[in-house]
Amino acid sequence: MTADPTTFPVTPADRDPAQPGRRRGDEVGDGPFGRAVTAFAWGAGLAALLAAANLPLVALGLLLRPDPSLAWLVALATIPAGPALSAGLYAVREHYVDVRVPLVRAFRRGYRLGWRDATAVAVPVCLLGALVATVGAGARDSGVPALVAGLAPGAGVLLLVVALHSLALRTFFRLPLTAAVQAGAYYLVARWRASLGTLALLAGAVAVAAAASDLLLVLLGGVWVWLWYRTTAGMLRDAVARFLTADARPTTTTRPLDPRGPRHA
Repeated sequence: MTADPTTFPVTPADRDPAQPGRRRGDEVGDGPFGRAVTAFAWGAGLAALLAAANLPLVALGLLLRPDPSLAWLVALATIPAGPALSAGLYAVREHYVDVRVPLVRAFRRGYRLGWRDATAVAVPVCLLGALVATVGAGARDSGVPALVAGLAPGAGVLLLVVALHSLALRTFFRLPLTAAVQAGAYYLVARWRASLGTLALLAGAVAVAAAASDLLLVLLGGVWVWLWYRTTAGMLRDAVARFLTADARPTTTTRPLDPRGPRHA
């Protein structure tokens, strides 16, 4: 069963029904340059909002050097990244639904409605990530078997992909934590293209931070979340078909229904 693609679109609804023939955003320009300027300003604004919502991690990344002994401190500082990413994903989807929605308003609404669900995903993931980093860094000194130390990073990466799938699902669906994790694990294989895309985004983030700087990674945060949405949009559309009843699905003649229902109230 196929869901209406407008529920999680990847093409902005840039036509204004109140003014036929005119594109929204004509005050900037309808050509390639005008669109590029608009997209850059929107992405820069989203990056700034993400950095502000996740200030502890940004400060640690800019001020401290990587050190395994700081793994638990970094894990605690990373917890706000869950709600920030969820709000960013929500804002990107709102932009595709209606480009006139102010970015700050969409981000604030997404944060307000989803911070509890996102935090519930982020806390165990961050703590397990700190444990994996500690085990990997102190494997020789603590006598951890080489096999365990070698498998730990791979297991951590798979856990992070499942967590991002679960976070995306909880951003738009009222799923219990266990159900969201189970769905995330299911989509790890069932939507392997989305999983590979998410894995590539994680690898790209690590490469940017290692080869350039953490500051550049912060500046590219808006682009990263936009690519994450594009990567997972197909998975979210499939989830609409699975988690919504047939009579609750959106139609092409109305504004797409948010599967979380009250989250749009």
